[in-house]
Amino acid sequence: MHLRYLLAACMPLALVTICGCGDNTAAVGAATPSSSDAAAGITRVKVVTPEVTTLRRTTTQPVTVFPYHQADIDAKVSGYVIKLNVDIGDDVRPGDVLAVVDVPEMADEIRQQEAVMTRLHAEEQQAAAAVTLAEANVKAAEASRTQAQSEIAKSDADLKARQVEFDRVQELVGRRALEARMEDEVRQRLESAQAAKSAAEAAVGASEAHVTVAEAKLQAARADVDRAAAETAIARRQMERMQTLLNYATLTAPFAGTVTARSVDLGDLVTNSQSASGHRVPLFSVGQLDRVRVQVAIPESDASWTTVGDAAFVRLSALSGRSFEGKVSRIGRSLDASTRTMLAEIDLDNPDGALLPGMYGEATIVLDEKADALVLPAVTVRFDAEGKATVYTVDDAGVVQTVEVAVGVDDGRRLEIQSGLSPEARVIEGMLDRLTPGQQVEITE
Repeated sequence: MHLRYLLAACMPLALVTICGCGDNTAAVGAATPSSSDAAAGITRVKVVTPEVTTLRRTTTQPVTVFPYHQADIDAKVSGYVIKLNVDIGDDVRPGDVLAVVDVPEMADEIRQQEAVMTRLHAEEQQAAAAVTLAEANVKAAEASRTQAQSEIAKSDADLKARQVEFDRVQELVGRRALEARMEDEVRQRLESAQAAKSAAEAAVGASEAHVTVAEAKLQAARADVDRAAAETAIARRQMERMQTLLNYATLTAPFAGTVTARSVDLGDLVTNSQSASGHRVPLFSVGQLDRVRVQVAIPESDASWTTVGDAAFVRLSALSGRSFEGKVSRIGRSLDASTRTMLAEIDLDNPDGALLPGMYGEATIVLDEKADALVLPAVTVRFDAEGKATVYTVDDAGVVQTVEVAVGVDDGRRLEIQSGLSPEARVIEGMLDRLTPGQQVEITE
């Protein structure tokens, strides 16, 4: 009980000491109380009321301008530059010839391959003719086989007739109706017919063999055709590959743009870019400049707020007074481990060419926007260790109250109050952690 009276007696002295710290007190918004106020223990405070306005969360970061497309043109073959059609600053269209490299040894190889193609084509035709001949031989052998088979039928019929004749004559001779010599004559004719049939059967076998040989030769001829066609196809592919390599000797523009760099001159020897080692300077650089990419590194704290389509305002140091409005066109969706930033790109049209690659400036990106938001200055909101937000309010009787609020969009100076506070509330400005609920205060202008 005595301790309570002691604290009550000491409080005015403490308040006088706190309020007497001139500049520090002014920094947090409290006015210096009069001696009578101090004696009465009443603190004078300033209050603000929430404002209904449009609140934006933005981030402003350095930017660099890049071409919308950038291509480094190099040679894939080695040779001497015999044509040089462009210089830095020249506008080019897709397919325009920038330079031509002379590769005479490759042209010689193509001519040699053309001769090989001619020879292989002749061999292919020869193989096709051999197939035609083999097919004719097969048909001839089959015709011979057919003829031999018909001879068998004929000899078989003759043999049967001779056999009948022999049997009849032999019977008559046995009855002594004919002389014995007649049987000998008929037997000779029968044996002759038997021999003729055997010869016909042998001829059929030979013709079958001829057919088999002719068909085998036909298959071999067809295989020769396939082999010749395959060799021709291989030679054709080699020819096409050589022609493709020779086409690389003509350096062309990949898209419509401007030649931004040239490191080759007429008569220079250029080497195959794929076989070169170490740092290599491209022969040409072509950039699309009628539209540019503005690259910005978004810090980790703002990365999760950044989305494609966010409004962006770009200002460049070299173009003072000009602001370019665009939108975030794409984001990296991951942080660079070394910088803890996320890459974002803003596409800007550049019809007058004022935006040059390499220009430096800054971009302000609108990360979030809330219309008709209830807004308080950031200095009026207190956050505890758990992240809960509270404000001090003053009622009509001048008594301090603690109100827990939910905050939303933060633009760095002001906070959106989503719930917990009415638009008519009087919120103490400053004095954070120096007031207690139920404390009597006096509002000052």
